Amino acid sequence: MTQPLLSLAPSPAPGPVADSLLPRLTAAEFRQLRHQTKNALQRILFMIDAHPALRQTEASRAVAADLHRRIQLTATISDALFGLTRAPAPFAERLGTLAESVTALLGAPGQDIRLRLRLAGQCPEPLQEAVLRVAHEFVGNAIKHGLYSRLSGEVELRLEQDGDELRLLVLDDGWGWAEPMVAGEGLSLARVIAAREAGRVTLDRRGDRTVAMLALPLAARA
Repeated sequence: MTQPLLSLAPSPAPGPVADSLLPRLTAAEFRQLRHQTKNALQRILFMIDAHPALRQTEASRAVAADLHRRIQLTATISDALFGLTRAPAPFAERLGTLAESVTALLGAPGQDIRLRLRLAGQCPEPLQEAVLRVAHEFVGNAIKHGLYSRLSGEVELRLEQDGDELRLLVLDDGWGWAEPMVAGEGLSLARVIAAREAGRVTLDRRGDRTVAMLALPLAARA
């Protein structure tokens, strides 16, 4: 019996139990994981490009090109978050690449989404991973939920310092949410990540825009 490539079983709830299941890789083990992942993705892309059935019609060629694009975007996002197929770039580049790639990956065909980046604050190195991971969830939620089925929209990502806090804000001019608002996995993960750094996550509606904010204390983080 053929086994599925991916398990669709629900993910474990975020928290200490789920965190304890994550492997603690050595540098050599992570290097091997990076090498294996890169090889696997390159092989999948080659198979898509070389498959005869995906080159016969204009429609099949379009599907192949879109699959190719989305797999490459997924790898780019994984690199920005974890350095999964290549060593991570500097923080500002990772954050910009992450926001652009998530927008391109999750946006619907033909959808016009404008992305604005305003990086006015310096992020201390100990907080960079938390900011990147929460940015991934915030931007993803803005595209998937706020701008769902919209022909066009705007997402703005800001990084700024306000007193003794570092703040990441993601604003979108989409639909907002229906009441009562139920936090999905993305927002729940963002809250777990924030709590680890003694920070907080808020979600508000300001005029015609939804504002997701991560606030992290800067004390002893410089």
